[in-house]
Amino acid sequence: MKLFSFANDLYHRKEIFLEALIEALKERFDSFHIEEEPSMEKALKDNPDAIVIAKWGLGESGTFWLDEELVQLLTRWLEDGGKLFVWHSGLARYSQSHTELVGGRFIFHPERTMVRYFSKDGFSFEILDEHYFVELRKNVEVFLWSESGFGRSTAGWRKRVGGGKILALTPAHDEEGLKNEGFKRLLKESLAWLLG
Repeated sequence: MKLFSFANDLYHRKEIFLEALIEALKERFDSFHIEEEPSMEKALKDNPDAIVIAKWGLGESGTFWLDEELVQLLTRWLEDGGKLFVWHSGLARYSQSHTELVGGRFIFHPERTMVRYFSKDGFSFEILDEHYFVELRKNVEVFLWSESGFGRSTAGWRKRVGGGKILALTPAHDEEGLKNEGFKRLLKESLAWLLG
């Protein structure tokens, strides 16, 4: 299995996200390869099993690194059966067309605080995190919520686009949260849906 990963920005170290991703994948797959930071155009031409976006949408120049043409290419790839995981800052500072495609966007987070993440089946865990507040679009299946002293928000959703799938998760910002057993279970089960 081959994945392309875009997971580095000014506020998020790619190493900790990749470590969590690799650990979750090892539990399900005997063999996989993650290629980091190719161009999105190259990634789509290579037609990987999945693409992971865990970096915010503005490049160093202040423009969207996923421009409208790339969002259209990504949409076609998804319609043809692609699988996309947008994770934490992968929901922040993107174009309107990207927001419509993935089904939502990051709005803001207060200072780090204790956040409880929970699902309707009783699964929950609590970590010190950036409590992401998001805005949703239509045609998403919400499966995870979050709450803190600052309020309540959606924390995870799934979406189908043609023959493809999109997974969106807001947790977690730092190494401690990414190593939390509850988060690790969430990531493993979420990836099982996406890659299954």
